[in-house]
Amino acid sequence: MTGGHFPLVLVITTIAMLLTALSYAKMSRKYPVAGSVYSYVSKSIGPKLGFIAGWTIMLDYFLLPMACYLSCGLYLNTMFPSVPIWVWIIISVIFVAFCNYRGVEVAALMNNINTIFPIVAVVVTLVLIIKFVIGGGGAGTLLYAQGFYNPDTFQTSTIFSAAAMMAIVFVGFDSVTTFSEETINPEKTMGRAVIIICLGAGIEFIIVAYVMNCGWPTAVGEMVDPNTAITEYYKYIGAAWMNSIFVVLNTLACIGCCIAGQAATARILLGMGRDGFIPKKFFGYIHPKFQTPSRNILLTAAVGLTAIIFQDSLASAISLVSFGALAGFVFANITVFTQYFIKDQQRDLKGIIIYLILPLLGTIVDVYLWLSLSVQAKIVGFSWLALGIVFLAIKTKGFKELPPELKL
Repeated sequence: MTGGHFPLVLVITTIAMLLTALSYAKMSRKYPVAGSVYSYVSKSIGPKLGFIAGWTIMLDYFLLPMACYLSCGLYLNTMFPSVPIWVWIIISVIFVAFCNYRGVEVAALMNNINTIFPIVAVVVTLVLIIKFVIGGGGAGTLLYAQGFYNPDTFQTSTIFSAAAMMAIVFVGFDSVTTFSEETINPEKTMGRAVIIICLGAGIEFIIVAYVMNCGWPTAVGEMVDPNTAITEYYKYIGAAWMNSIFVVLNTLACIGCCIAGQAATARILLGMGRDGFIPKKFFGYIHPKFQTPSRNILLTAAVGLTAIIFQDSLASAISLVSFGALAGFVFANITVFTQYFIKDQQRDLKGIIIYLILPLLGTIVDVYLWLSLSVQAKIVGFSWLALGIVFLAIKTKGFKELPPELKL
């Protein structure tokens, strides 16, 4: 899509996310409470807009498992091509729903596996590529300028469209702020944590992407299927044996993400049902035996099955998830300006730079990335946003009353 400029795309996305991380850091110091950007918007601007911010972010909760189911199906299909992608998706959805329905506490174990083993796999992959390049393969050098920029294939529009999609790989850095009420000295700790996570992840992504470009500089014109290109990459550098390991790790990671994501979504719906925002009889139901929001789990499982629709394009699924993430990032930047520059009137030179210029720059970048997403992502995203506005109008009797509080 980007003509080999994936590392450059990640540089742009990292810069945009760092500007947003700075905004999260400032707001977490001001309001060390759970709820993240939903709480920040509610307290700095107003509960009605805060509700819309929270509603938009929930799109991530609903759709991120869908993207993971799809990734799981795509790579398992490369290992077992006789089994269609859609079959693997259905199997994954059923397994995740079963775990959450029965209340099996496997998320913690999955998280440990997904933290340790992928790090080892990344290090091993980098070593294999560097060995391949030093031996004369690929670009033949690790000082490869075209690994970042190639004027023959550079197109601004595709670069920023890709950067917008890659917001998905940063989804989660903001979620640490939801633990503010359980953290020692959250006013300082949360801000540092957000920035360290965002910067650390960005640096890792950029290094890996650049080294991979050095290993296979002609991949753009030679890869067969971009959706599962890593399997072709390992074969290219003479490490086809890594494919089986990668598929196993990817499957574990996807399942772990889906278990956690579905559990969170089901409980958000449970809270909304108990608050009377959505029908309590259905969404507020708890299974008498397993003590889980079983109906919500089955509903989110049904949403996960939409991965079957996108089995020919992982990029489209990623764009849908990034819509909610970027919308949340836009809100985060706006709250800094509203709270510190407008309400607190911190307008000296330092205030102008920190509370006006930086959040404004972050807002502009995030909005540009947001609008660079695919048409399909915009249709689904803005439809979800419109639905939220309708719900808000109904619940507040024409915006005359305060909205119900979302538990995010």
